[in-house]
Amino acid sequence: MSIRNRFFYKVWNRLGWIYDSFLWGFYRLFPASAGSIKSDIPVTIGISTFVNRFDLLFKPLVRKLVFLFPECRFIVVANGSVLRKEQQIYLHEMRAFCGAYGNVKLIAYEDPRGLSHLWNRIIDAAGTEKVMILNDDLKVKTGFGRFLKDSGIINEDIATVNASWSHFLISRNIFSLTGEFDEELKEFGGEDDDYLARLALLGIRPAVYRTGTVARRKNRGRRVPDVNSYGNEIRKDAEGYSNYNTDYLRRKWEISEEYFEGSVEIPRRKFKYWKLK
Repeated sequence: MSIRNRFFYKVWNRLGWIYDSFLWGFYRLFPASAGSIKSDIPVTIGISTFVNRFDLLFKPLVRKLVFLFPECRFIVVANGSVLRKEQQIYLHEMRAFCGAYGNVKLIAYEDPRGLSHLWNRIIDAAGTEKVMILNDDLKVKTGFGRFLKDSGIINEDIATVNASWSHFLISRNIFSLTGEFDEELKEFGGEDDDYLARLALLGIRPAVYRTGTVARRKNRGRRVPDVNSYGNEIRKDAEGYSNYNTDYLRRKWEISEEYFEGSVEIPRRKFKYWKLK
């Protein structure tokens, strides 16, 4: 895509999000008119989050999702934190927030856990065969419900949205076949790569569905501290992974940019050839 085309795409995309923000305002004022954007799908929606993201990211996202999927079951996992005093206040506010919704189940921790552990608990607690796991730093359009209902993604056993594990669907069938996310990844990063490699060993590749109705938020200007539940600055860790998780993956797998004997391929990754050591 040329520089000129990229510029116009960014402008058009931005205008689309601005227009949709007006739609959200309209539906909040006139909820009776929102029937066309709501969906009843046989999927549990899971979200993991932590103290730093509660007000600016988590609450706006959940309000929109509950509005779009009023009949769905939600599993929220509030991770622990090294910030003890702030964590107690946060959990008190989180319980009050989630308690206002009859279809939101909260799993709360005082001490930090790895993302693999959080994802496993979401899937364990889901009451449906299919589970849609979402990051807490997403923005969604009013059309997100129609996308999940009409795209066919809920018929898959495992699939990502826009080729990103910020939003992915997994079935209990795949979870039983492949096993849990590796909880030896005790912090953050690499959970998806490890699982993709294990899926590849079984000859399975996740389906990929594309949509403009969901995207990661940019933290620029939003005053969201760029640290994780362990108090580590994310930008100081290797490629967005915690240093602990990076070291663990290197001990578990032989990884290369080029094919080598016995390796399996993970698509759309820089280091896409993996082999268990």
